[in-house]
Amino acid sequence: MTGSRAEGIREGSALDGGMQSAGDVGYEHAQIGEEYWAGLPLPWNTSSADVEITKAEFDDVPQGIEVIEYRAVNGNETDGNILFARTDGKGGMPDLSKARNYAGHPVKVKAKSGSDIYYVARIKVTGRVHGALKDCRFWYRQGSQRYRQQVECSTIVRLGPPIEYEN
Repeated sequence: MTGSRAEGIREGSALDGGMQSAGDVGYEHAQIGEEYWAGLPLPWNTSSADVEITKAEFDDVPQGIEVIEYRAVNGNETDGNILFARTDGKGGMPDLSKARNYAGHPVKVKAKSGSDIYYVARIKVTGRVHGALKDCRFWYRQGSQRYRQQVECSTIVRLGPPIEYEN
């Protein structure tokens, strides 16, 4: 018996990551020691019953990147779903550390619809990056059953010249 089954968690299939699951997100201006927000796919419930997402994270974090925290934020409060952004709010992106954090609370996604809440990881670049952040994993409940599901995702982070922003 696998560990998941022993814990009462089944592999699920209710979620889809939409267009964000279909390709790579990339950033080629990362700096060692800097922190960034990396977005996980916006969850879409393709099933005929509501789900409650309880957790989401990158399953594969490459050498050179450290995940500091995961947050769940509302796209209506952050001007949309952020795919990758600096943590300091420069470059026209909101500072997600100031947005309400819904992580730790079940995020309800109605049947046959998308969520307004999306998950992000606060990451720190610690050295040369070897690979991509990928294999997004979601945990959710549907009725009384608990599920875990991998949703395809890939965020490529590369070191490069910094982007200069006007103050």
